[in-house]
Amino acid sequence: MNGDQKVGKFAVMTFRHVDDQSQAGTGIVGRLINLLKGWRSNVAVQTIGTVIFKGDAHEMGYILQLSDFIVKWDRLSPNRRRKKLLKYLGLLEELGIEMVCIPYYWSVLPEEVIEVMKKRFVVDSGYQMRIFALVESIKYLMGMLKDRVLDMEVGIWGADTRVGRLFARVLAPYVNNMVLGGTSIDDLYELADEVMRETGLACPVTTDAGECLKDKRLVVVAEECDFSLLSSHAIVVYAGEIDLKYIEAMKRHPGPFWILSGWATLPDEVKADIELLPWETLGVLQALSLMGEEIREMNRILDTLKMRGFISPEGGITYNTFRIRHFRKRT
Repeated sequence: MNGDQKVGKFAVMTFRHVDDQSQAGTGIVGRLINLLKGWRSNVAVQTIGTVIFKGDAHEMGYILQLSDFIVKWDRLSPNRRRKKLLKYLGLLEELGIEMVCIPYYWSVLPEEVIEVMKKRFVVDSGYQMRIFALVESIKYLMGMLKDRVLDMEVGIWGADTRVGRLFARVLAPYVNNMVLGGTSIDDLYELADEVMRETGLACPVTTDAGECLKDKRLVVVAEECDFSLLSSHAIVVYAGEIDLKYIEAMKRHPGPFWILSGWATLPDEVKADIELLPWETLGVLQALSLMGEEIREMNRILDTLKMRGFISPEGGITYNTFRIRHFRKRT
């Protein structure tokens, strides 16, 4: 990459505590509240780390601490908070930032903040990269389970949604028993017909969440569901939107192993000057993918990323750790 080339930078917004450890998956709702007990309306841009192109040390983007005045938006008057937001966004522009990604804390940001940011930057939640990584990690999971998956009962709730249809197609070649569930019976039958034509697998369909999820060993949910419907021994792939309160509820519900995404690495030609945490890495990857039209090398660079494990509500879990925990517990 030519270091003299005028290329906009990106920012990935995260939240780290004073010990420099991300609070994603460690009681974030409560910790944000505790942090803000001593809250001050700070508008400064706090840079945690820098993402660099290895070839020429070109700065591609930054990992930024989520600003406290945005997190506690309601504590300010409408006029004051808007002034602070505009000042903050001006500071981002001075850094050369053109794209902002908030991969885990999207639900924390008020709609007004998102709307104003979108007028000045490309703003993204990282959902697309999260689902890409999730699909890749589930394919790897199928390889780990090997013949075990043939005897597993599988349920997909939200199979009538775009992401639900995607996972039905991903899993169909590997399994012998898969139930498709959702609210649109016509869409479910259409998907079942497509799966039958493509793989020969006959999938029953249902609009009853209990029938779709109960006693299933492998579950995909494309939207929030009642935890009581899930088996305590289930592997649950959650492909719905990230809501921090729902993630906290996952951790309080014992039994199922939740997979929120795949744990990816940075591409070979990109590095950070700090150790990135799983959600931060996904944010960087999403930013790189969205910059692909301006930086021709990006598609090639992204081809070199690797998956190292899963992201659960507790954080990153390597494939080896999952293999030890899962098979020791269930064999």
